[in-house]
Amino acid sequence: MPLDRTQIGRAGELALALYAMVTASGELELFTPVSDDDHVDVTAGRRGGMPRLALQVKTAPALDRDGLVEARAEYPSGRIREHPAFLYAVLWLPAVSIEAAWIVPSPDFNRLAYHSEVRGRVALELRADPHREDRWTPFRIAPAELGPRLMDVADALDGPIPAAFLAAHGGLVVVASRR
Repeated sequence: MPLDRTQIGRAGELALALYAMVTASGELELFTPVSDDDHVDVTAGRRGGMPRLALQVKTAPALDRDGLVEARAEYPSGRIREHPAFLYAVLWLPAVSIEAAWIVPSPDFNRLAYHSEVRGRVALELRADPHREDRWTPFRIAPAELGPRLMDVADALDGPIPAAFLAAHGGLVVVASRR
């Protein structure tokens, strides 16, 4: 029996956590919110520090008929998430190994994705080729680079996820780490 959408999504979140933790040699910690009704599946930061990244994980178990990975995010009109600390992690996960990955900052994702609007909701869609060059190629990385790339992005930001970003979208809670 094939996995349903929820199971595929959870498998992608777990795969991202595994690859990121192992490839970052344990220097990257990932935290999963109790619910993801605010479009955040994982927060991440350096071990011992505050989370600096919020990630929406999108998982494709197969390529579409054109050989592309598809990922889609939907938001109420006017509520699209955009901040350098908010990233999309798009994974092609046909089995137990990630075959291709894209880490896309939300400003770039929002600019490059196909947009459609129906009944007060905006859909953003990525269609990326895992083998050839396309508009998403600058964000495609080898799965073994997930941890280092996320640490590089986190280190480039000014501090933890900004409180104003958290408050503007409700539901995200950051808990101070032990030091």
